[in-house]
Amino acid sequence: MIGSAQRLQNLRERLRYRFTPRIVDWMVGMSTARARSRLRSTGKIRILVDNTVLYHAVTHETGWVSTGAKNWGPHVRETGYAARIPVHNADVRTREYLNVCYLPGIADLCRRGLVELFTSAELRDEQFRQPSGRYRGYGYFDHSLFGDLRIDTIDGYTFPTMGPGFLGLPPAEDQQRERIAQRRADPRFDALARTLGPANSQDAWHIYTAETYDCLCFLTMDFKLIRTVEAQSGSARLRKLSTRVMTPEALGRELGIFRVAPHLFSYHSASFIVRSDISMPGGKRRPRRDYR
Repeated sequence: MIGSAQRLQNLRERLRYRFTPRIVDWMVGMSTARARSRLRSTGKIRILVDNTVLYHAVTHETGWVSTGAKNWGPHVRETGYAARIPVHNADVRTREYLNVCYLPGIADLCRRGLVELFTSAELRDEQFRQPSGRYRGYGYFDHSLFGDLRIDTIDGYTFPTMGPGFLGLPPAEDQQRERIAQRRADPRFDALARTLGPANSQDAWHIYTAETYDCLCFLTMDFKLIRTVEAQSGSARLRKLSTRVMTPEALGRELGIFRVAPHLFSYHSASFIVRSDISMPGGKRRPRRDYR
């Protein structure tokens, strides 16, 4: 028989499922009020989104919650259940966490038609070489802040040439490097690639793509790239760059977006068990091998 305390807890949980998404969506709308006012006067902006941002936009994953060892007849078995669990611990303000807090506002501005988010042919090619769950979530209970957004490619599609092993085709990654190397014939791209160094040739192409298609910025959470760009900010090529390389936090601050904690989205589109009171170990997403 269920006690009164358990009935009260069940009622609270039902109310969370029913009302929390509406409240959080209202909060997100309020967090972008100043940005909306600004963009309506200046016009919508275009943003090229790095795959690192799509990766971190997955804020909840399917985790296993252990309920301990139980006796099953003569046997002892570990028991538990699957639940949606936030990736980040809200009490640990890591660099990644603070940047993710601006993604709800950026997604809201996209839904309102004030921001256009794009990927590109080469960014899609990078995705092609990775498991699709890396950017959308591997588990049934996973949640991405960008999951309902349409992010089109800004410059078409490029896919590697594939075939049976006896053809001796180079790996897809090598094919991409070769394509980008051939584009060094463009003096503007070549100058950018030389400025950022050989280790950043792919990122240089993404930045060049953002510049070519009049994007406000190349939005990334590759903090090593950010440091490289900052270190070379005095170079002639970067001074002339008509786009910018920005983190979600930098973009959010510039537009006037307020942070919204990602764990608040635990109940969005949820029809299963949610554990918003815990987080993934280390505040990091589970490796793919854990889903096998």
